[in-house]
Amino acid sequence: MEFGELLKQFLIDLQSVFRTQLKKLDLTLSQIILISSIPIGGIDMTTLSIKIGVDNSTLTRLIDILIKNGIVKKNKNPKDKRSFIVTVTEKGEFLQSKIELEIESFVTRIFQKTSSVDQEELKKNLSSFHWIVSKYNLNN
Repeated sequence: MEFGELLKQFLIDLQSVFRTQLKKLDLTLSQIILISSIPIGGIDMTTLSIKIGVDNSTLTRLIDILIKNGIVKKNKNPKDKRSFIVTVTEKGEFLQSKIELEIESFVTRIFQKTSSVDQEELKKNLSSFHWIVSKYNLNN
C-alpha cells in the first residue's frame, strides 16, 4: 500500500474510532476537535480556524452551537476590537477533561493488544510524523 493510501485509510479508521468511542458525549467530531483545541485562557478565532483547518464561517457556526450549549464563550479581543477570543466555560473545561479521559481509555484498550516495545516505537514514530506535519503547516 502506498503512503498516501495508507495515510488516507488511517485517517478514516481513526475518525471511525473517535466517532464510535466518543458518541456518548453527544458531540460531533468537529465539536470535539474544536473543544480540544481551545487552550486555557482562550484563543482568537483566526488562530483557532487555522489550527483546526476550517474557514471562519464554518468556525463561527461551530462556535455558535457551542455557545448555545454553554460550552464556550466568545468575547471581543481587548487588543483588537475587530476580533474575538474564544474561551471554554466550566462546562467546557469539564468536557475537555472528559474527552481526554475517553481518548486515553480507548487508546489504552487498543494498546493492550500491542507489546510495550511496539508501543514505544509507535509513540516515537507518531511524534516524528506530528513534527513533520506541524512544520509543513507552518510553511504553508
